[in-house]
Amino acid sequence: MALNKTIVIKARKGNIVEEYVIEKEYRRVVKEVAIKALNEWDPMLSNFDIMRYDYSIEKTLPLKPEEVDIIMELSPRRDKDKVVFSIPMYIVSYKNYKIGDQLIDEEVYVVAPYIGDEYKKYVYEVGIMATAEEEESGGE
Repeated sequence: MALNKTIVIKARKGNIVEEYVIEKEYRRVVKEVAIKALNEWDPMLSNFDIMRYDYSIEKTLPLKPEEVDIIMELSPRRDKDKVVFSIPMYIVSYKNYKIGDQLIDEEVYVVAPYIGDEYKKYVYEVGIMATAEEEESGGE
């Protein structure tokens, strides 16, 4: 199986505070990270959620040889000179609070298959966006 490496990031208030790549299949790692987050979770202050998010990517062909086997396992489709596929990312939210009906994440882990360094930015983006503090918009 080509999906035998996983990237894990921890994001806090719009910043990446931890990152590592592990030589394990991502479906197994998401469960391990969930247990780790469960131990960091305060049930009196926060909800505990795990959400799957499929991040769609378009990559211009040709693919690098080291990417081919991995991307083939992600159900790609060809669109002219590009390949389109989704990276499954799991957001483990364990430190959050509510404002009205909106749940605000302060800290999350994001777990995804590791394809290569070029794809880290997508995992970072999900972690940063999930924990970014909302800016209040000014009136005119």
